[in-house]
Amino acid sequence: HPKIPNCVILICFLTLKVQQFSEKAFLLQLLKTHENALERQCSEITNQRNMLLQTFDATKKKVTEEEEKFIKEITDFNNEYEITKKREFLMKENVKIEISDLENQANILKKEMKSMEHESGQLNELQKQKSELIEELFSLQRKLKVFEDKKNEAICITKYLEAEKIKISEKPQNDAECLR
Repeated sequence: HPKIPNCVILICFLTLKVQQFSEKAFLLQLLKTHENALERQCSEITNQRNMLLQTFDATKKKVTEEEEKFIKEITDFNNEYEITKKREFLMKENVKIEISDLENQANILKKEMKSMEHESGQLNELQKQKSELIEELFSLQRKLKVFEDKKNEAICITKYLEAEKIKISEKPQNDAECLR
């Protein structure tokens, strides 16, 4: 290999460095241009935001004023035609009617309760009578059983006595002692 002089190497190296520097300078210029564009956009957006906030505040103030004006007009109208007083009067009347209806319902319920108490008293009396009648029925059934037992006993005694009577009436004819 022929020997390349140092100065050629140095020139190539410097040329390479200059090219790299030039590229970096170009990139730096691009970044500055982009930064300026972003700063302009940021400034424009900030201005738009401020304008929108001012518009919003103005609109909000106008809406509040309109609401207050509307409420005042409604209040004046109501006062002029005494609508509020009429509504309060109607509400009071409706409350009175409702109270009256409730009192009537309460009275009806009281009457029904008294009627039920009276019916309950009658029912209790009927239950008592029923219990007494059941006791009397059981007592009569016991007496009937006693009478039936006595009747059966009397029937048995009667049959026994009839058999004895037949025996006695036949005995004198068959008995040697009675024949003598």
